[in-house]
Amino acid sequence: MIKVHNTLTRKKDEFKPIKGKEVGMYVCGPTVYGPGHIGHAKTYVSFDIIRRYLEYRGYKVTYVVNITDIHDDIIKKANEQNTTIFKLADKNIELFFNDLDQLGIKKADENPRVTEVIPEIIEMVKTLQEKGFAYETDDGIYYDISKFKDYGKLSGVKIDKQKTGTRIDTDKYEKENAMDFALWKKAKEGEPSWESPWGKGRPGWHIECSVMSKKFLGDQFDIHGGAVDLVFPHHENEIAQSEAATGKKPFVKYWMHGGFLNVEGEKMSKSLGNFIEIPELLARYDPKVFRFFVSGVQYRSRIDFTEKSMGEVKENLDKFNNTIRNLLELDSGNENKAIDNLIEETRKKFAEEMDDDFNTPAAWAVLNEFIRNVNKIYDEGKLGKGNAKKIIEFLKEIDSVFVVFTFETEKEELEPELAALIEKREKARKEKDWKRADEIREKLNAKGIVLNDTSGGVKWRRA
Repeated sequence: MIKVHNTLTRKKDEFKPIKGKEVGMYVCGPTVYGPGHIGHAKTYVSFDIIRRYLEYRGYKVTYVVNITDIHDDIIKKANEQNTTIFKLADKNIELFFNDLDQLGIKKADENPRVTEVIPEIIEMVKTLQEKGFAYETDDGIYYDISKFKDYGKLSGVKIDKQKTGTRIDTDKYEKENAMDFALWKKAKEGEPSWESPWGKGRPGWHIECSVMSKKFLGDQFDIHGGAVDLVFPHHENEIAQSEAATGKKPFVKYWMHGGFLNVEGEKMSKSLGNFIEIPELLARYDPKVFRFFVSGVQYRSRIDFTEKSMGEVKENLDKFNNTIRNLLELDSGNENKAIDNLIEETRKKFAEEMDDDFNTPAAWAVLNEFIRNVNKIYDEGKLGKGNAKKIIEFLKEIDSVFVVFTFETEKEELEPELAALIEKREKARKEKDWKRADEIREKLNAKGIVLNDTSGGVKWRRA
């Protein structure tokens, strides 16, 4: 039984989708005024793992990630670059999809753009106005939060009666004070606009996700994800819009929010010089190492990206890949009946940990123990080719969730001086100089190289 920490209920809820084994899942996508940054990469990798695990457990997931291609920030950036919002968005959307591909993130079933759903946005704004939840001013259509009695149920933000009616027309605001927010902004000079019942204008930020999730997942769906900074005001406002417009509660059954990512212990910002865009990240690190790094922390937890931590993560991942390589190259040995039980027990423990709100660190602890046991049996020469095949199949099964392992038979290139030591040991063995051969083995062990003498010749792996 899967349990999910629900931001709405503030506890772990048993996961029961609205329609049996079908899951509707919506994750807030990027605002494409520039390349995505490492915080975005963390969020999309985290939810990719969650989606993949649900599919691993037999659920049919319809996965939607929107693209915000009209926004205050996009208009500002387009003006700075003397281009249109459409050209700017197209360039960054292409870059975003390329980044996702390199990060091993499975394609969404739908990637709707805001500018593609303007008619639907206008219809929802009209509905909210007709139902008395919205009002017109000289600069736009605003949502009246005082009319929605459940406002604040997600974030815990309380409506200040003395400030009821205070309006905010910017797309984002950091304040904790609830305010009436723009659903539709009347046209300003130099801004893109569309025809509407209220004259030319453009949508506000919050209305877009209410409309796009409804269009592709219906009035009610199972999971809405995003980074924790979207809880208020964005997701709070989505609830107010959607439940007021459709009259159906809950709009979303499970709200899931990922923790922040810091860089070298500090919040990422351009002023601190620790702002890392995804293309730079991918140029510096193997995407699989980054996925392994992200999965090492539970998705709701804060994670600290450092050069040191990435180095440690690479070393840990190398241990798995070294074992995989050894198993792929194994061509002899007696079959071990205990392997089937080891695999089945590990599979069971893995699912138990992942079922507990996608507890990836605990799941990796189970897999680390599994690999230690496999290496011990391998080093003792008690592993057959059939056993190796079953272990590889199991690791591929696990990797359908994490996408971090490398299933290749190509031998990792060994440092020349270490390769020379192995050759000298082989020469000593042929000459039956066992003392010299053992001395070289010990020297290689000290350098982190473990040897395994097989009928097909000596095999090595990193310790």
